[in-house]
Amino acid sequence: MNPSSRIRGLSRGVVVVTIVALGATLLRTAQLKTLPPSKLIPAMGSRTSTSTELAARGRILDRRGRILATSVVGYRLFADPATIWKRGNDKIREGLKSDPQASFSSDPFADAAASLSTVLGKPAADIEGILRIRADDRYVVLDGDLSELELDGVKGLDIDGIGIESKLVREYPQGSVAASVIGKVGFEQKGLSGAELSFNSKLLAKNGKLTFLRDVQRNVLHIDDGNFVPADDGTDVRLSIDVVLQDIAERRLAEAVREYNAGGGRLVAFDPQTGDVLAMVDILRSRAGWKEITSDPSRKIDPALGRNRCLTDPFEPGSTFKPFVWETATEIGIFSPKSIVPTPSAGPYRTSFGRAIRDVKYYGPVPWRTVLVKSLNSGMAIAGERMSFEDMQHKVVERFGFGRLTNLGVPGETTGIVTTPAAWSKYTQTSVAMGHEIGVTPVQMVRAFSSFCNGGWMPQPRIALPVGPDGRVLPTVQTPVIPANIALETRSAMEGVLTEGTGRKAQSALYRMFGKSGTAQLPKPAGQGKGYFEDRYVANFIAGAPFENPRIVVLCVIDDPDKNKGHFGGSIAGPVVRDVIDESLQYLGVKPDQIPSRRAAILSSGQDLPADAKDRVAAALIFTDSAGEDLAAESSPDAPGISGMAVVAKSLPAHPKSRSASATHAPTGTPRSSTAKTSGSKPTGFKASNKQQSH
Repeated sequence: MNPSSRIRGLSRGVVVVTIVALGATLLRTAQLKTLPPSKLIPAMGSRTSTSTELAARGRILDRRGRILATSVVGYRLFADPATIWKRGNDKIREGLKSDPQASFSSDPFADAAASLSTVLGKPAADIEGILRIRADDRYVVLDGDLSELELDGVKGLDIDGIGIESKLVREYPQGSVAASVIGKVGFEQKGLSGAELSFNSKLLAKNGKLTFLRDVQRNVLHIDDGNFVPADDGTDVRLSIDVVLQDIAERRLAEAVREYNAGGGRLVAFDPQTGDVLAMVDILRSRAGWKEITSDPSRKIDPALGRNRCLTDPFEPGSTFKPFVWETATEIGIFSPKSIVPTPSAGPYRTSFGRAIRDVKYYGPVPWRTVLVKSLNSGMAIAGERMSFEDMQHKVVERFGFGRLTNLGVPGETTGIVTTPAAWSKYTQTSVAMGHEIGVTPVQMVRAFSSFCNGGWMPQPRIALPVGPDGRVLPTVQTPVIPANIALETRSAMEGVLTEGTGRKAQSALYRMFGKSGTAQLPKPAGQGKGYFEDRYVANFIAGAPFENPRIVVLCVIDDPDKNKGHFGGSIAGPVVRDVIDESLQYLGVKPDQIPSRRAAILSSGQDLPADAKDRVAAALIFTDSAGEDLAAESSPDAPGISGMAVVAKSLPAHPKSRSASATHAPTGTPRSSTAKTSGSKPTGFKASNKQQSH
């Protein structure tokens, strides 16, 4: 072999060896980047990075699937002051090197603040001040909620040390509608109030996470499959609230609160068949004299943060409590609807222990049905005297769910106020018979009233709809509490309240309603003495419709109305209930009743009139037909010793588990009364007062 051939062979060998060596090096480099040895990874930990994948909090929907709360992508502007200062000074030095004669700013913070000010619309001095105060920090939020326009503007500035990160923002598409029911979220999308808090564990999302390694140039070196945790979105919650019915209720209640210059108002619309809360409204107003009504500091920060008084604040119902006493007295045989009750013809009724009970109008002996229709305090007191303490405590108070939680599932619910058996007296017995010396919440009232609508069964209230695997709403739990025939008798008597008694202003031109009015004096709060204000009231009205197959129950409470504008429940709360029932049933597609009365003629002859105008005409004719009847029959008895609700009660124990029943079927066969009993601690009693009450 000649020397030249040997040289060429050697050269080729060197090339091959070099190529193999380079290939091995490249392969090893690739291996180190993609699959580094486990022993090497800890040594590279200083360059570990984590990427977060945002997970969306579950939506809150109304009963028909309308969105009440949802999460959308938003943007947060943050700064790294140390980087701003360092990179800014670096640029100044580089600029001076290239052009020593040029003029440069010597303050990177001032430069960054001036640029950001033009985009954010904030004073440059404020931004600069934040950067200087937090100069040593590496993460400072400058704006937590960038608009799309601001986002584009910041991107165009290209300032070193300024960053943008995505975040999830909670939005409420219905605005303030049902704000106190829906609630609000706080930091990290966690519930603070309302349904957002009640169902936080279900709504809560878990962000995903990807952990990987970077080199010094911040290139990705390695991704381990085991270091990826996928995002887990929260679960949607479907409420029982119907946003349309909620809007109807809010609008009508707000009108009444303004009209009667009241301190506030509450309204609950309830499905007596399923226990669904269809609407729940709580309004408060501010006025110096309303401190007893409006003490809710959180509400001033945000309406969604305020307590929901439909669940938290008991009120003394007055005459709206009488149907429960009337039903029990009828059921246990004290009176039948046609029994004659010896109410006085003139002057107050004197109880066996000397208490004087007054009626606004004296009728003399009347049928037991008339006692409820005319809301006669004397007749109810007579029934209370003939009833045992145990019957009043258990068959009236406990059986209908008063004095214990409804377990609706909303934070802050209270049990109401019930005098303890140890403190129960003859005064208590006759007071409770008239709806005094007892505090109830609006949700307790609509639940109990539903037993008159539902063949004697009382549904478990619910604010969220449980959905089965097939997507269908599960039936509610119902408890049989009273006989179906007595429930119907009570309902019939309450229809008379609207056609003959204290609820005539609430009479509907469309549907057969049944209900009861109530008015009670406002109890004095702690620190203002015992008893009641003499000229301040709580007016309320509760009703259901249609009579034959009730689809809705509505309770309206007007807190502290201006007495010069009206304060009786039938007059100021009754029309609100009527309007909400009329609009709600029409929205639900319930066909109006064929009422054989002058109201039907009004409707047929006034088709060109607005609905509210037709109602006003109907009401005027009804009053003409009923001239001479006293609408103030619910006014005050002389009841010295009736106590105020100054003592907060301890809660009664929860009711034992109830049997499950279909949400849409009333019980058949022989009516059954609830045999469930409660035991344990009882609420503390009321302290005696010498103030008079009206109801």
